[in-house]
Amino acid sequence: MPTTAAIATLAQMPAYFHPRLQESRRVAANRLRRLARQWPQTVFHLVAGAALLALVGVGVLHVDGDRIGLVLRLLAEQPAFIGLAFAVFGFAMCRNATLDLLQELHLGWWGAAPVPPEATRRSLHLHALLQTALGNLIVFLVLACVVALSRHPATWFLPLLAAASVGFWLGSGAGYLVVRRIGRQRRDKLVQQHVSTPLVKLAALDHARLPHLADWQRRETLRRWRSGGRNWQFLLLGLLFPTGMLPWQAIGLLLLCVALIWYGLALRSSEDVMVRATQLFAALPLPFPRFAAGTLRYPLFAWLCASLLGAAGLLLQSAKLVVVLGYAAAIGLGSLLSLCLSWRYRHRPGVARVRATAEVLLVALIAYQLPPFAPLLALGLAARHYLVARSLA
Repeated sequence: MPTTAAIATLAQMPAYFHPRLQESRRVAANRLRRLARQWPQTVFHLVAGAALLALVGVGVLHVDGDRIGLVLRLLAEQPAFIGLAFAVFGFAMCRNATLDLLQELHLGWWGAAPVPPEATRRSLHLHALLQTALGNLIVFLVLACVVALSRHPATWFLPLLAAASVGFWLGSGAGYLVVRRIGRQRRDKLVQQHVSTPLVKLAALDHARLPHLADWQRRETLRRWRSGGRNWQFLLLGLLFPTGMLPWQAIGLLLLCVALIWYGLALRSSEDVMVRATQLFAALPLPFPRFAAGTLRYPLFAWLCASLLGAAGLLLQSAKLVVVLGYAAAIGLGSLLSLCLSWRYRHRPGVARVRATAEVLLVALIAYQLPPFAPLLALGLAARHYLVARSLA
């Protein structure tokens, strides 16, 4: 919701960019001032973050960069394939982010503001440009880290970076142009054309005190799935799918990938519904434990389905039972951490996603170096986030 100061300065602000940018800047400045006022807590978080960063650095130093570099050198010999893969990823990233921002500016709190269409267009262009530049910077930093860990000359670095960057920018540009073409009504058409009615009703998922909340999450997942919300991942899967496998092994790999793609969509949809439900119930005295229990049921059901489907795919590939159990535990712990962060930052979903990505990567790194401690770390982080979310309710 726009702040009062942002609305008050709307008439005086130059109409080159959308006033939402000024609102975001003022919100960031207020958060920095709050961190300065609460300096003991800020210092504690900085020290804890430095300790975690040092732990990550120790783990990264033990990674065999030459082995990763060998794989990247083989990939660099196929620049067209790398460029196409990054183009698909860039297209999906830029299209989804730009479409979400366009919907917010037209149909959200800013929809009634007298903002010139040119200012909105320039803001969308700036958002897509900065997001693409940030994504390309991340690709560069990851490849540079591998080069720093390698003991042999990395002749693959520049060709691979060039192919990935060109494909990424071309895909992002195509995604931006598609959003500009389809306009703000596209998502409404998708909602109308792809119904969210489930084939089988699962009334047992509903909470007794919060009925239809789990059904809301399920319907949102079905709507996005039927409208092609993960088509780009299936296209990427088709590009990366190995050849020369036995039929049952190919079926098993396909089942595993479909389970992970669908579960990622279900988890993201459930977290988005949490944010919308928080806004909807803002004026109600809703206890947080009841809200958490009501929004946990469908993600738990989705985890069970993804675990069973993925386990079947792994068994078809002759995987051991330990691998199957480790797969189910890994996606379960990662999802629990993501859900607890969504509860904690239910008013700031962007922060929840960034922290979830960072903490899942941290747990994965610990699992690579010290496997027995990874589940304990994941459970400890999830418990802390849940307790903080409950104290903020």
